[in-house]
Amino acid sequence: MSKKPKSVENAAEMPAEVPAEVTEFAQKSVDQAQAAFDKASDLAHSNVQYLDAAAGAFKARAADIQLKAMEIAQINMNSALTFVRKAFAVKDPTEFVALNQEFARDQFATFSRQASELSELSVLLAQETVKPVQQSMLKSFGDLGKAGAA
Repeated sequence: MSKKPKSVENAAEMPAEVPAEVTEFAQKSVDQAQAAFDKASDLAHSNVQYLDAAAGAFKARAADIQLKAMEIAQINMNSALTFVRKAFAVKDPTEFVALNQEFARDQFATFSRQASELSELSVLLAQETVKPVQQSMLKSFGDLGKAGAA
């Protein structure tokens, strides 16, 4: 005496054909899911490209800053060595004080110029690194607005 579960009995009583409305609804749902996935995939790919551009800009400008820092270190070391050579040639304390004041004045002017150069490079690094990210955001929000309007 085996009893079939009610769900199996009910399944046997169901019509064999799915109504056209259900099939159409299911097809539209799959199409919408595919379209949403395609848009998300396109967005992800373009974001990777923008991030790659940002990383490239950062790398290039970071290398510029490193080279400038090396140049600054070389200039400052040469100035210090020149000062020491002149200091060894000094004959009296007043000449040494004058030499020291001149060196300090020159180094301060040099430091101000060097700080300005590094600041300019840092600003360029920030601007060029952020630019691709800004473009990506603007494009993403623009696409989102178009999708919302549709």
